[in-house]
Amino acid sequence: MIFLILLIIFNSMSPCVSAAENKTYYAKILFEQVYLYKSPVDHNDITNIYFELPKTYFVELLSKSGDFYEARYLDFKGYVKKDSVQAVESTPINPFLNNISFRVYAELSQSLRSSPTTQASSSNLIVTIPNLTKNITYFGKVSGECLIEGRTNVWYYCKYTADKDYYGYVYSDFCDEMPPIVSNTEEITYITNPTFEVQTQSTNTIPITNNAVGIIIGILSVPALIFVFMIMKGTKFLNKEKFKSREVIDY
Repeated sequence: MIFLILLIIFNSMSPCVSAAENKTYYAKILFEQVYLYKSPVDHNDITNIYFELPKTYFVELLSKSGDFYEARYLDFKGYVKKDSVQAVESTPINPFLNNISFRVYAELSQSLRSSPTTQASSSNLIVTIPNLTKNITYFGKVSGECLIEGRTNVWYYCKYTADKDYYGYVYSDFCDEMPPIVSNTEEITYITNPTFEVQTQSTNTIPITNNAVGIIIGILSVPALIFVFMIMKGTKFLNKEKFKSREVIDY
């Protein structure tokens, strides 16, 4: 009984530890031509690039990898160079460029490709987008091969939805109906050296009030009083028996 009471008291005085959580950090894209890479390799090979990230927007940082951060941007996980972004203190209201779409209106922009190249292999041609298809989701642009001599070499990385979602590149020269991309003007505070270690938060020890202390003392006193009472009662019983035995002897 006493052990049980002491156990309850000990538990009430133990600190409460919350579940471990990782702090989420975001980083602002500082310059033009900052890319989301497929692997943490320091080169601008088009086979290792998803697309260029829009300046003034953000990526969510996941971990460190040498000179890179592993990062998430919209639907994609990849890598960004550490010196091209700056970590911020709080979560941005609009971290990513959202709800940007466009239309294709010519054959050269109807082929959704796995790379921004003129390669015509089956591995590079994902699906054909019907002419005048609208609401193709835009993620970013990238410099690739030029399909028409003297024209642009810019391709759009995008999502085309038909029977399922298809991701790839379309040649930008015959795409239109895309709204202008505006800068993110949120006011933010920069930080240095974000950490990605697990943060475990503990609360203070639960205080015990004076009334609670009195109740605990009272509860603990009951077994002691009973014990003393039993000893005294036993002593009286023995004395009484001794007294009777003396009376018999005297008689």
